[in-house]
Amino acid sequence: MSRQCRLTEMDEWPRHQTLDTFDVVANPSPGWSDGYWFCIGDPKGEVNLITAIRLYHNTNVMDAYVIASTGDGRQHNLRASRRLRPAIDDIRVGPFWQRIVRGLRTIEFGCEDNSHGIAFDIRWESAAPPYYEAPAVQHFADGRLVSARSNYVQLGYVSGTVRIGDRSWKFGPHDGWTGARDHSWGMGHTGEGEKPNRHAAPSLVAGSKSLWGSPGMRHWALVRFPERSLFYGFKRNQDGSYSASGTGFQDASTIHSRVDYPYESERDGWAYRDVRIGEHTWQGGFPRLESGRVDLIRPDGGADRFRIDVLSKPVYMQGGGYWAGWNDKLGRGVYRGENVLEGEVWDVSHPVRVFDLQGNEVPAPPGAEYAEQFARFTNLDDPDEVGLGMLEAAIIGEFDGITNP
Repeated sequence: MSRQCRLTEMDEWPRHQTLDTFDVVANPSPGWSDGYWFCIGDPKGEVNLITAIRLYHNTNVMDAYVIASTGDGRQHNLRASRRLRPAIDDIRVGPFWQRIVRGLRTIEFGCEDNSHGIAFDIRWESAAPPYYEAPAVQHFADGRLVSARSNYVQLGYVSGTVRIGDRSWKFGPHDGWTGARDHSWGMGHTGEGEKPNRHAAPSLVAGSKSLWGSPGMRHWALVRFPERSLFYGFKRNQDGSYSASGTGFQDASTIHSRVDYPYESERDGWAYRDVRIGEHTWQGGFPRLESGRVDLIRPDGGADRFRIDVLSKPVYMQGGGYWAGWNDKLGRGVYRGENVLEGEVWDVSHPVRVFDLQGNEVPAPPGAEYAEQFARFTNLDDPDEVGLGMLEAAIIGEFDGITNP
């Protein structure tokens, strides 16, 4: 039987690792995917924008989305999907596009004008080397491989324009806006609908935690300071202990973190070894952070104490197609047509409840507590060190007298 692999532009590069072309991947799972995720925010908290483009090689689909909240309490959602091949070399779907100017250094991406009233044209430039957060991390259930993923995260400077509704913003690399990104690839819970594998036997072990984690409070952040970049993830458990959190953690440490410096500094990166939290304030008694304090313990035993002040409205990932967020409820990476474009606007002015513009509440899916916000991080021991970054501060179940609805 003849093989139907096509040559792609990537096949010009001397980086092959199998006999196949770059038209195919070695893993045949429908859940295999590869793609990019960017978050962009400004120091006033007026714009909180997340966008992504993802290739699903084994379902022959490319998806993209943008979800952006603004200071007036509106979240604008736009999703696009198309057939991946034969145009596999073109990182473009509907109005969304991306260009790799220099790998790990400079990326350009955007969304052209469209009928949904959201568009952007952004140049992202690295502030420090990437951190390989999850090097080929695998998860098993009853001996069955259920996910296998690699990803790296990276902070950067951004410049360009954003237009949302009747408002627009123009910014340069030194105007205080921050852009963080994630590039991941592997086999996960997408590409065949975001439901448990309908063919697999249920787990024999009663799980101590759900897909969204055991009860407690989770912090996950990507922050750019003037002279360094910071990634961290941890969870404060109900018994007062701490555990590392994030895609790549594989041990019993209390925090997963990384500090990196600009390329030209030639300084080595390092990790905090422990964490403590101070007082947290929640918006109106709801599980949405307003401010807080986190003490990150350095390898020398000293602490960097950070005050955190949330600046932006949250964005809810369901608007990007997560948790059956597409109109057809089929999940991400599923073929739904040759070229599909859809979107809506939500009211996200309430701390945790989401409404459409007709006043109907949008049902909260599992994992809805993982909304993303931009926050200011101030080093209390060095007040000149002030950073801006993406923060996910989620309460799972109950924490500090606050219950997630």
